[in-house]
Amino acid sequence: MDTEMREAMTEARASYERCAQVPRFVDDFYDRLFEGLPEARVRFAQTDFDRQRKLLRHAIGLLLSFPSERDGEPNILSRIAERHGRKDLAIEPVFYGPFLESLIDTVKRHDPACTPAVDQAWRTTLAKGFAYMQSRY
Repeated sequence: MDTEMREAMTEARASYERCAQVPRFVDDFYDRLFEGLPEARVRFAQTDFDRQRKLLRHAIGLLLSFPSERDGEPNILSRIAERHGRKDLAIEPVFYGPFLESLIDTVKRHDPACTPAVDQAWRTTLAKGFAYMQSRY
């Protein structure tokens, strides 16, 4: 892993730690996601949101660590990718763009240190994990 990626990961993780201190961070993310992608709300109709909040927090942590993973299977996202694939939840690859934008918008609202560089650090860090998740659809 190159220095640029390592620095992006460090910056994105620090931002996430700041956001994680905000109790409404995950709820605000879902509000933003459902606002920007109303069809996603249907997929969460029967969801236990207490459990879902924990799952999302964990998944974000894994996505922020994924660039340091070695290539190959299994990896830290294998189970999540399988769960979100067409044989289970069927989260289509087109949903990852709105998910990312909703997440970045929520970070901007809750991380007082969010700058364009922090925004880019998130995007750089998440790109590999999102590409992996989309490829496993």
